Amino acid sequence: MIKILSAFAVISILISLGACSSREANKTFPYGSYSYRSFNFLGDLVGEGTLYINESDSDMLTGNWNIREVRDCPNCGAQFGSGFLTGYIENDTMYINLNPDETEIDTELIGSIADGKFNGDWRWNNKAGFGYSGTFTTSK
Repeated sequence: MIKILSAFAVISILISLGACSSREANKTFPYGSYSYRSFNFLGDLVGEGTLYINESDSDMLTGNWNIREVRDCPNCGAQFGSGFLTGYIENDTMYINLNPDETEIDTELIGSIADGKFNGDWRWNNKAGFGYSGTFTTSK
């Protein structure tokens, strides 16, 4: 019986340590300023700018963005200009919506977060589900 209780205690401690380290990592990352570059589906650079993610005490991310178009890209949606962003983190994936106040369109950034970088795919979709996609890279 003592062995079972000891094993249970060790497992409980390991689980709580893992939860604490995950919370600690979320407090320091991914907040801050990122240099942003986006690419169309052919791999051509189409946008450059910055993303800023505010530090938050909730699970919801907020921030702002400013991205300039560096190559004509009629199929890139509403990712150029500036605005307010919202998002969240699930496991090691961050989801950001560059147009949270728009009801007709969404420009989403979905990617992995690691080593001070947030890289993945951008997607632009209208209400009917039609849209375009490409990739993006960021660095702190």
